[in-house]
Amino acid sequence: MSRAVVAPSHVAGKPSGAVKRPEIQALRAAAVLGVVVYHLWPARLTGGFAGVDVFFVISGFLITAHLLRELTSTDRLGLGRFYARRALRLLPAALLVLTASAVATWLLVPERSWPQFFREIIGSALYVQNWVLSADSVDYLAQDNAPSPVQHYWSLSVEEQFYLVWPVLLLAAWTVVRRFRARSAARHGTPATSPDPRWLAVPLVVVGAASLVFSIHLTAVDPGPAYFVTPTRAWEFAVGGLVAVFASPREGASAVRSAASWLGFGGIVATFFLYDHSTPFPSYTALLPVLATALVIWAGDPSDWWAPRALISNRGVQYVGDVSYSLYLWHWPLIVFVGIVSAAPLDALQKIGLLALSLALAALTKQVVEDPARRWRPLSQGKSRWTLVATVAAMVPVLVLSGGLTADLSARQASYRAMLEGVASGGVSCLGADAVADAGCSNPALEGELFPDSENAGTDDVNTPDCWSRNGEDALKVCTEETEGEPVLQVALVGDSHSNQYLSTMKYLAEARGWQVDVMGKTGCMWTGATQVNSERWVSNCESWKSALDERLATGKRYDVVITSSSAASEVAADPGKSVEETTVAGLVDAWSTVTARGTEVIAIRDNPAARDDYLTCIEADPAAAAAECGQDEEAAFAAFDGQLEAAEQLDGASLVDLPRTSARTGRARP
Repeated sequence: MSRAVVAPSHVAGKPSGAVKRPEIQALRAAAVLGVVVYHLWPARLTGGFAGVDVFFVISGFLITAHLLRELTSTDRLGLGRFYARRALRLLPAALLVLTASAVATWLLVPERSWPQFFREIIGSALYVQNWVLSADSVDYLAQDNAPSPVQHYWSLSVEEQFYLVWPVLLLAAWTVVRRFRARSAARHGTPATSPDPRWLAVPLVVVGAASLVFSIHLTAVDPGPAYFVTPTRAWEFAVGGLVAVFASPREGASAVRSAASWLGFGGIVATFFLYDHSTPFPSYTALLPVLATALVIWAGDPSDWWAPRALISNRGVQYVGDVSYSLYLWHWPLIVFVGIVSAAPLDALQKIGLLALSLALAALTKQVVEDPARRWRPLSQGKSRWTLVATVAAMVPVLVLSGGLTADLSARQASYRAMLEGVASGGVSCLGADAVADAGCSNPALEGELFPDSENAGTDDVNTPDCWSRNGEDALKVCTEETEGEPVLQVALVGDSHSNQYLSTMKYLAEARGWQVDVMGKTGCMWTGATQVNSERWVSNCESWKSALDERLATGKRYDVVITSSSAASEVAADPGKSVEETTVAGLVDAWSTVTARGTEVIAIRDNPAARDDYLTCIEADPAAAAAECGQDEEAAFAAFDGQLEAAEQLDGASLVDLPRTSARTGRARP
């Protein structure tokens, strides 16, 4: 799953008593265009994903300012009214796009993707999409999930969770301070006064500091969930809240505010161009866009001739800020569905057309849905509970459509799997490897049949993630396949998931030949002495896990054989003066020599040839012609440098099994 960006809610409607601020609209425009351009031209604006942080700071500022006005004027908060307003502002457009996405998924998306897409649509409707994506980010079997049309709703989920908790936190802090002041006034015989709003900075600082520390920690050890979960983002809202508590845009000299405004916009633009997918995020790196946004909000709309007023007040900029919410909602589903329908990559003109269509739909949605819903008198001026009831009712069509189609597909898949199990266990001739082993094998009953079919391909996985350390874990886990009596051979199966795919073979050999097999693996981690590149969420805690593995292999039970394999796509950091390829080979030799020095033989299995990116789509189009049409040439299939062959040739006691090649080379292997 690639780094996802946001559909910001950013509270475009001004709260009661608020004054429309052009610099905030300009911030919205900058953030929305940053993210949209990042989605359409990711190589041109590599850090555009940081637009989400701009929106989170804006939301923290606006909501805190709104709540402060109510607390200071009434000494209380109408939580029901607050939640009803947020629902009226956010849900109509959001549910419209979700419904459209559900229908388009039904009509355009291959059924194999339905479970993921509809699960995410349901998660988005219930505003827990960020937690759905967080769970998928540590689910190794979900690593190849395609970007769904509602993946960007994760930020809406974060914001809704913020809206749910933030008023309660501020009200609780206000109540504590108010009661403390009342008791103090009673002891001194003086009239009680309302609390100073600046006291609310205390919970904001506490929550913000704890969230930032947690964000830095989790991004370092488990970057997948760190990107999505609410606790790593709460500090960004807190920064906006602190600006609302302490700062007024009229404070400070105009020249200072003009400079701050330029500096803030410059920081946001710098983030967009300097950051990329390898930047640890959110972590401390999010301080740049967050503090830059806070500067712009504090600066307001300064009047100096050299202030960025022309930029801020530009009609086009203000308009994009006005429609930014709907623009975010529409642009990503359009990109995803066009990508599904069109086999060829989009050219520049088509991307510009998508951007124009997104703007048109955003303008129409704001005019026809957003504004009328927010102003509809029966809900906007009625009792809050009726707004909340209407909100729940509006979710029902999305949930019923998504849940119904998913349930129907699950029932059909269960029936298919039962049939497949019957075929696999029924002694059917010419099935699978049997047909390859006997070139003359023929079974007319299987002609045109594909087992498993493309719809069930995602569930057909021999890997067993419970048998290895997951992303974010560094504990060495060991699963043992035992035989009855004294084992004939002590074997270890070591590596990443590409070694774990041989587990079923190891189970068979343990039973048939009396082996005892210990399985030790970790997601995304090669068994190597080299340092892997930690640019993807799967490669975390590798070094500490490998240290534990090396210690066990060097000082623990001595194995007769260690079998290993790993993904050739895994990258290592080049050592000084060496190429990546040289470092890869040297790292493998270094790791393997730990056990060959003890008299243990190392058998490496060459990695699988890489498949085409669209192989499932190709197979689904014509299963009968799949074998001829859906492969790729040998050069492309083996483009990634494996390194295991070269390592086996260099190290006594190591050999290579080259299963993917017809003309296998085995290094120092025995025949």
